[in-house]
Amino acid sequence: MSEIELKFGIAPAAVAGVERALVRHGARSVGIESGYWDTPDRRLARADVSLRLRKAHGRWEQTVKAAGASPAERLEATVPRRAALAGVAPQPDLSLHAGTRAGHLVDKALARGNGAAAPLELVHTTRVRRRHLLVDAARSAIEVALDWGEIEAAGRSMPICEVEAELKHGDVADLIDFGRRSIDAHALWLSTIAKSTRGNRLASGSVQLASAVKATRPSFRAHADGSEVFRAAFRSCLEQVLANASIVASGAFDNDVVHQLRIGLRRMRTLWRELPDWRGTLASTWEAPAAQVFRSLGAYRDRRTVAAALRQPLADAGSPEPELRALPADAAVDPVAVVRSPAFQHALLDLLAFALARQDSSPRDDAPRAHVAGADDESPRAVTGRHLDKLHRRLARDAKRFVELSTLERHGVRKRLKRLRYLSELIASLYDKRPVARFLRALEPAQDELGHYIDLVVATRLARDRVDGGDARAWFNVGWLQAKEADAIKRCSAALRDVARAAPYW
Repeated sequence: MSEIELKFGIAPAAVAGVERALVRHGARSVGIESGYWDTPDRRLARADVSLRLRKAHGRWEQTVKAAGASPAERLEATVPRRAALAGVAPQPDLSLHAGTRAGHLVDKALARGNGAAAPLELVHTTRVRRRHLLVDAARSAIEVALDWGEIEAAGRSMPICEVEAELKHGDVADLIDFGRRSIDAHALWLSTIAKSTRGNRLASGSVQLASAVKATRPSFRAHADGSEVFRAAFRSCLEQVLANASIVASGAFDNDVVHQLRIGLRRMRTLWRELPDWRGTLASTWEAPAAQVFRSLGAYRDRRTVAAALRQPLADAGSPEPELRALPADAAVDPVAVVRSPAFQHALLDLLAFALARQDSSPRDDAPRAHVAGADDESPRAVTGRHLDKLHRRLARDAKRFVELSTLERHGVRKRLKRLRYLSELIASLYDKRPVARFLRALEPAQDELGHYIDLVVATRLARDRVDGGDARAWFNVGWLQAKEADAIKRCSAALRDVARAAPYW
């Protein structure tokens, strides 16, 4: 079966308030011990499948979980188990899932084509105290659980504390509304980091809860209409945004996680901007908070990544003070607070609500459907081709006059180039693979050159901040960086001319 569940992170200071609210409404408490199993080379984890043996209320059960149709959905198949000896945990029995979708996913991940027993080992164990309650919410029943305890793996442990809200039956809208009220009441934040993911990371010796999640290229049916194309591309963006936002909100992140979150947001905004006819019921309420987070994390990146990357070149050039960061400004952006902000968390719920909304019909995979691209009933290829062509032609004009443009206009050129790249990646499955790949490769040099140029612009601004702050030594940095900018502009212009000459695949 499929479960629909919202998982939330919770700050230590808010735990007591959540527990009081649950107890006040009659919540029960139970101790739960869960062992997670996998092969020594972690085949199940790589396939995003988990195999769990859990004991609660003195009874054992075996569960297989796998990815669902959205980040809030998971395939879950549970069967009761019985220990062979009293007080001894049972071993996994994969035959109990034979003939089911869960069993097929496990077999595929383990490559058990000959039916032989898979070599499995206990990877990590989770022990939590769960306070849980069934809540009536309008037309729905929602099971709310507060879990706190620890995960143990390879002789190490980490604390865990999270809130789960699972829709047992009813309307997804009620679950989303419950999530909004929980965020406002207890400063919770959405998290897609599963206990199995945390345990696998702990077993591997990682200090982070999860690693940065890169974009995946969506796929759709050969006869997909515009709505299907948009939804598949939308899910690809949402998975990247939610995964990296969860890591940042946890507080255990690195610069790559921030970078990938910004990429996910830019991809989402590109999809929203370039394919407006296929948005369906997706309202615009998410866009402004997402844009604010994107800008704030960009400022954070400038102070960290750009300044760090240019420190050594400046030192090699003889700078008396190669440090570009102005210390007071470093504290201006707190990525954790930015991502946990209620406005952004509500925006994420808006996006999840759209992902969970069911379309009116679910055609057979082999059944062609009428295109619904817009008033002219154009095919997805015709619509996307028109948008791609507009971006490509605009970049061709930019290439001819790039040297004469202002800094702000050049930044606009870079954003158009990114939109061309991201839109191409998001709708690539509509076209033949090789022409798309050739076109994307042709964009890479210009992307690199424009990225380098913008980094120099940012670095020059940071250097001027130091000068304005009274550090006369930073004038060396301003002069050196401006000289580098002039050369970078010429290289950008040449790379953009190559983009203009690239053969369109549409």
